[in-house]
Amino acid sequence: MGEDDTVGFESLKQTLVFWNIDDYPIPVDTTDELDAIFGDILKALHLMGFRRGYMDVNLYSEQLNSDEKETGIIKGLPQGKSYAAFSYKMPDITLHMIRQASNIGPGPVNFLVIAKPKRELDRVLQCLKSRRHNVLLLKPPPPDEEFLFSLDSLLENARFLGGGKPRFKELYASYASEYDISFENYVEIKEDLSKTVDFSERIPTVKGERTAVFWDAVDCPFPPSSTPDEIYHSIKSALVEREFSDKITIWAYLDDDKKGSWRDALLGVEKTWVSRIYFLPGGDKASRRIRMLNDIYLWVRDSPRSMTPYEQSLVLFADQFKYAGYYTDMLQQLNDMRYDLLLVTPTLDINNPESPEWPGLLIDRGAACFDDQTFKISEEPSPKKHEADVSEDTPDQG
Repeated sequence: MGEDDTVGFESLKQTLVFWNIDDYPIPVDTTDELDAIFGDILKALHLMGFRRGYMDVNLYSEQLNSDEKETGIIKGLPQGKSYAAFSYKMPDITLHMIRQASNIGPGPVNFLVIAKPKRELDRVLQCLKSRRHNVLLLKPPPPDEEFLFSLDSLLENARFLGGGKPRFKELYASYASEYDISFENYVEIKEDLSKTVDFSERIPTVKGERTAVFWDAVDCPFPPSSTPDEIYHSIKSALVEREFSDKITIWAYLDDDKKGSWRDALLGVEKTWVSRIYFLPGGDKASRRIRMLNDIYLWVRDSPRSMTPYEQSLVLFADQFKYAGYYTDMLQQLNDMRYDLLLVTPTLDINNPESPEWPGLLIDRGAACFDDQTFKISEEPSPKKHEADVSEDTPDQG
């Protein structure tokens, strides 16, 4: 598909607009008249084939105060009949994209992303596209030029992820659904143990009780002399002994900016071991935290849920989530959705992969659960998986 090829297109789904106003500032003379800008965005989407006629606009900036409706940048956010607009100050917009895509349904939604390319943003957009969401981007303006959010400029500069200008062409009857809404629930993704599951597409289907492990292998190093299969079986044995399901998948995150033969081999294109342990490039500490949480929410999105609370366990090994407010809140939401969530934070006295007690001691002395009453992480270690307190009044919030 060429960058400027015209694509006949019609979508009947809602459109989510994610706008980083640090990357693309609101034109100075229109900050008091956002209705006009939002109206032009809505018109442009309609002409491009996004025909449902409703959009959510999400504005992001490091200068915004998320607790205030009015700021020095935005005098007021109008709520029109065909759109709603909200402002946020967040470390990264990608997690919000995944969460909104998961919460609106059934079926995929449309994205219009007004932000400059960044490594994790590009990756997440590709992940969303592979899950059948339509992703539309704006070409950045030339250096030192302001982007004009006029109808003409929007139509001229909007492109699908992967190339192509969308233009309305009737493809479906007005009553038709764009996709089979049962696709997500009934189509099973077969597993291929020779492939690395890196969330670039829907993950293999696992039903019933299961355990997903997300491990920061920089914070919590693995035994350097062990093979991936040996690492997997050590972790699996320790978790099964502590009453977790034996259906275990492990994602381990490395700092791919550092070089080393062991590290390079694990991040290679071919998976030469048979266990369900996958090594992924995470970047530096801040980048790993964002990617790990994004992948956790992609896992949640792709994993079929039953009505049984706590049948899915999430075990997170890292030292950078416990007191990081925004990220802790995101983990708390998973706990509220009745996932059995355990956060393991290493300390110097137990973070020893050479110990014969590894990783059992790491789990027993570093693990903490989320407290439903206080919305805080309990300081008490949780070496054994507790029995879920399941009653008929406990709602499934998934």
